[in-house]
Amino acid sequence: MRPTPFAWALAGLCFLLGLASRGLCDTFSVFVPAIEAEAGLSRAAVASIYAFAMIGIGFGGPFVGWLFDRFGPRRLVLAGLFACAGAFASAAHAEALWQFRLGLGLLLGAGVVALGAVLQSALLARWFRERLTTAVALGYSANGAGVLLFSPLAQALIDAGGVRFAYQVLALALAALSLPIAFLPWRRIAAGDPRFPTLEAASGEGPGLGAALRGFPFWGLTWAFGFTSVGIYGLTPQVVAYLQDRGFGALEAASLYGLTGLLMPVGMIGTGMIADRFGRRLAVALAYGGTLGGILCLALVEGPGDAWLVVAFALLFGATMGSRGPVIAALAARHFRGREFGRIYGSITMGMGLGGASGAWLGGLLHDASGGYLAVLAMAAIALALGAAPFWPLTAKEG
Repeated sequence: MRPTPFAWALAGLCFLLGLASRGLCDTFSVFVPAIEAEAGLSRAAVASIYAFAMIGIGFGGPFVGWLFDRFGPRRLVLAGLFACAGAFASAAHAEALWQFRLGLGLLLGAGVVALGAVLQSALLARWFRERLTTAVALGYSANGAGVLLFSPLAQALIDAGGVRFAYQVLALALAALSLPIAFLPWRRIAAGDPRFPTLEAASGEGPGLGAALRGFPFWGLTWAFGFTSVGIYGLTPQVVAYLQDRGFGALEAASLYGLTGLLMPVGMIGTGMIADRFGRRLAVALAYGGTLGGILCLALVEGPGDAWLVVAFALLFGATMGSRGPVIAALAARHFRGREFGRIYGSITMGMGLGGASGAWLGGLLHDASGGYLAVLAMAAIALALGAAPFWPLTAKEG
């Protein structure tokens, strides 16, 4: 069945929610040098803040899935917006590392997961049968658009009034957004496409979490999320600092990093369209190949004269950075759509959270131990190769 215009409007709403949560969260790389300087923390300590956010995202996934299945999306969305706003407000007043980890880490992670992949995938699965990967990719692409839009904005706010001023502005913006969101037609949104109940009745209610845990698809998707996240988030929190170490100015480095968001929406939606039309195996191969090519370009940067390599990194890495997520969500919906899809997919996303937390912490540790970035880049590439492995058996019947 072809998706309705209302279904596509909901995909647009998911994009907005992703922009307000993960899109802002992933500007953390811009704040790393400023937090280091202002709080007097090591790189590993600052990276650990992002690691705590990823822990919140990972461990929050199953709980958010249960809340979605039990209470529906409206309360979840509003709670997520307030959590993100509260996280940024707390960061504006944090004095110690544990306060950053609690607010900008765990609380922000909880807000992001409430608005992110679990909510969006469970919601869109109620409205899409055809074009599901493309629809999920539209919501996920907000991550890249947020990096593009908010990275230079965050740096400008830091330059204007410091880290605390920047976080205060972001907190107020998110609090203001919650008001119009509260008055959307949530009853209709939660009900799903009225054409689908007969299809669900024909296909049964779907497996429960216990049954899912006994099969390879659950663990294969969790593995893919986990190691891919180690590779991505072991690197991204340090990109702006890496470019500054190579001689780029602060705003220039933030703007160049922001380019990773330029093609991320196009790349993610394009990957979804390739997956829907030509098969997920081809889409996955292109995604991992592009990400690894971007890492190679970044490794070759020696100074400001290599700006073209940074642009190549931004295009390759940005266009593929989050493109595995929609494919994983669509594969999960194929295997687990039904009464407990929210909590099953939420449990799968624990791989993303734990992998992202491990990657962010390990990346900072490798930088401090080696005094450079070669080990960080190598670790990211190896983890991505491991993350790609489960897709081959999972997509064997698709080509």
